[in-house]
Parts: sequence; structure tokens; C-alpha cells
Amino acid sequence: MSITKLLESLKIFYNIYRRIRYFKRMYPLSTVIKQIFLFPIDYYLAIFPIKSVANVTVAITHQCNIRCEMCYFHEELKTRHILPLETFQRFIDQVEKERPCVILSGGEPFTHPNIVEMVEYAKGKGLPVQIFTNGTLMRPGVMERLVELELDYIDFTLLGDENSHDKVACASFAYGKFIENLEKFAANRGKTEIILNYTITPRALKDIAHGVELIKRLKLDGLRVQHYNYLLPNEFEDQEKVISELFNVSAGANEVSESGDLSTMADEIIRFKDYLNREVPDLPVQWAPELTPTEIKHWYSKEPFRSPRKCLFAWRGMLLDADSKLYPCSKIYLELGSLDNDDAFSIWNNPTMAKFRNRLKNRMFPACSRCCKL
Repeated sequence: MSITKLLESLKIFYNIYRRIRYFKRMYPLSTVIKQIFLFPIDYYLAIFPIKSVANVTVAITHQCNIRCEMCYFHEELKTRHILPLETFQRFIDQVEKERPCVILSGGEPFTHPNIVEMVEYAKGKGLPVQIFTNGTLMRPGVMERLVELELDYIDFTLLGDENSHDKVACASFAYGKFIENLEKFAANRGKTEIILNYTITPRALKDIAHGVELIKRLKLDGLRVQHYNYLLPNEFEDQEKVISELFNVSAGANEVSESGDLSTMADEIIRFKDYLNREVPDLPVQWAPELTPTEIKHWYSKEPFRSPRKCLFAWRGMLLDADSKLYPCSKIYLELGSLDNDDAFSIWNNPTMAKFRNRLKNRMFPACSRCCKL
């Protein structure tokens, strides 16, 4: 490996380290040190089945009570799959020895009738747990029980301000219920850390500073800013072609299509980053992904986003979907296998996943173009 490539790799790994250490409870220092030694073996040598998983994302339901305009999940929501509690527990039993963090998502996870039991089970195994929610659904007693269980993180997704949030969510009640539940949780959070997750969209980018106002007023624990994730129309076609050629199956990309001129968004985002550094320098902020000003301009251009960045999720992250099947990631729904028929690690190391990793290591997929995991 040349010095240039080595330095490039070190820079990539350093940025990944910074990103994961934002959620310190999810990725304790002991986990980071362990991966320093184990990851190069799995990534560069690939001589053994991969057994070390750092995080498991579980889309526990395909149900959701709103229909956000930037959400790629609309088609999946029609299936209304709900992950059985027993399947979730069996999955946790299979991965617990590796001490991964557990991320619960959806759909909207609070539509699942057993979300409390899932948190209770994972926490009972000593695993850190994080929930991503639109913040509109909190059944009586649920919030209190999650605090009792010492849920590690809950991320409330903000889509704008008092006016634009509802428009992006396509639901007139969304902001009112979001702020009501956020205020209640903030006042009674216990040891649970509350992160405000701001999802950038063309409609509501101008209102992003509202998130900072809420963080200050409610004394929230941090800000996560997710760049607008989208693909260009031709990238969907390229993705289907690549999957068909590699795996002889049909599997498209889960993402929204965008062909408009978004160049002005880049300047506004760069100004917002300067505002954060100037006005709230002590606020913990995670960008998903962290981009340089040049990369931001590239991200919001009409060209495919090309970068030396690497995606490492396929080596350290598992995705279990509400249909009880494992997939490589949330963007590429290439079916790997079902927990109804096999165990998690056997599926995660099968020939399909091995071929997927090999392609990803040498060249990312078209669907990787603008992904928050870069």
C-alpha cells in the first residue's frame, strides 16, 4: 500500500471514529479498541467468517402514522410488516456475545405494540439501545418505562419549524404532537440522552436554526444533522443493472429521486455550519455524513457524488427488517436470508453477502452515491 493510500485510509478511519464516538454509550472505547485490531483482518484479509458486529439496526415495523415527502420507505409501508417479538429476541440472543449496540427504527417504531418489551430485552442483555422516532406517538406509560429501563438514546426527528415541519411530514398534527412529546421527555429524561435529529430537505432547510432554538430551550443533549439523501434518476437504472449482473435478481435502490437544481442548498448549509461554530461551539453535533465545504457543493450538485470515502457498514453493521429478513443495508434491499430459516451470522456470511462486500470494497454501488453512512 502506497503512503498516499495509507494516509487516505487513516483519514477515513479517523472520520469514522469521530462519528461513532458521538454516541459514546453505543460505541464505548473498549469496542473501538477491539475494532482497531479486528477490523483490518475482516476487511483486508477476508479469510474467516465475520463474527464481530458493532451495531445492529432493526426496522421493527413497516407501519408509520405520517408520510414524509423525503421518505424512500413509502412502498415498504404498504406491506405493514411487524417484526414478531419472538424473532427480535432470537436475533438478540444470536448477536449478544459480540456486544453490539441496538438501533430501533421503522417505519415509526412507536407503532409497534412491543417496543417496550424489545428495549427491556436488549437492555437486559446489557446492550445499549437507541430509538429513532418522528416523536408523534407516545402511549401512556411508555415514556416512563423507557426512562426506567435507562434507554441510552432517543432521537426525535425534526423536519422544519412550526410551519414547515407539518408540510414536510404531510400531516397537519405532526409538529404539535412532536413538540408535546419532546417537551415531556426532556422534562423527565432520567439517564436517557435526547438527540434532535434534523433531516435536511429542500423545503425546510431555511428553518434549520429552529432546531438549535429547541436544543437551547429544552437543554437537549446534542444535534444530529442528516444531509438530504437522494439519487439522480440515472443512478436508479445503474443500480438495478449492477444488481442484476452480479446476483441475477431484481433489487432496486431505496431512495427518493431528485433531478432539480439544489446548488443553493450547499451555500446555506455551509453558512449554517459556520453559525454553529460561532454561536454554539460547545454543542455536540454529528453530521451524517461529515462533509467538507467542497464535498457539500458536490453533494448538492447535479452530478453523482464520487468520493474516496468507504462504506464499512457491511462489515460491522447488520440490518434486520420487519419481514424477518436480513439485507446488506437500508438502501439496497438485496435479500440475504430469513431468520425464520437460518441464524443471523450464517446469513451475514453467506456467498451473496461475501460477493456484496467484495464489490463494495473495490467500487461502491450507484445507490451509495449520497448515503449518510459515508
